[in-house]
Amino acid sequence: MSRAQALKPAAGDSLSVLRVLALLLLAGLVACSTFPGKPEPPRVNLVGLRLVSVELFEQRYQVRLRVKNPNAFELPIRGIDFQLDINGEAFADGISNQSVTVPAYGERLIALEVSSSLMQVFRQLQSLDSSRSPGLKYRIDGSVAIGDSGQRLPFDYSGELVLPEPARPAGEKGS
Repeated sequence: MSRAQALKPAAGDSLSVLRVLALLLLAGLVACSTFPGKPEPPRVNLVGLRLVSVELFEQRYQVRLRVKNPNAFELPIRGIDFQLDINGEAFADGISNQSVTVPAYGERLIALEVSSSLMQVFRQLQSLDSSRSPGLKYRIDGSVAIGDSGQRLPFDYSGELVLPEPARPAGEKGS
C-alpha cells in the first residue's frame, strides 16, 4: 500500500464525520431557536405585601408580583432573585425557584416569601413618620432565570403604592 493510500480516509469514515457535523449544526440551530432574538427583560410590578411571620430579628412577608412579558414568545421562568426597596431604603430580599411560564405579550401573578431584618423595619418606620406622602415608593430590582440554560434577564422597576386615607370620626372636617 502506498503512503497516499494509507493517508486517504475510507469513504465510510468521511460520511460519519459529515453526519456528526450535521448533527452538531442541527443541535446548535435548535438551541438558538429556543429564544428567537435576544429576549427583552420582563416588567415586574409589586402588587401586594402581606406580613406572614414576625421573629425578633427577622420578619417574613408574602410578596405578590405581576410579571409582564413584552416578548413575542413565552418566557419559561425557572427562578427569581430580587431586592425590594421602599421609600429609598432596602426593605426585603427574596429568591425562589418557583417555575412559571409567562405567555407572549402576557402576564402572570407570582406569590413569594421574602425576609427583612429588624433594622430594615425600623428604617421604614422612621421614613414613614417623616414622610408626608400618601403612598409608598418602591423599587424592585433583580433578575429572572429563564429556560433550561438559566439565562438571566435583569429587571429594575419603580412605582408607588397609594395608601388609603385613615377614616375620620363622624362629624370631623378635613383640613
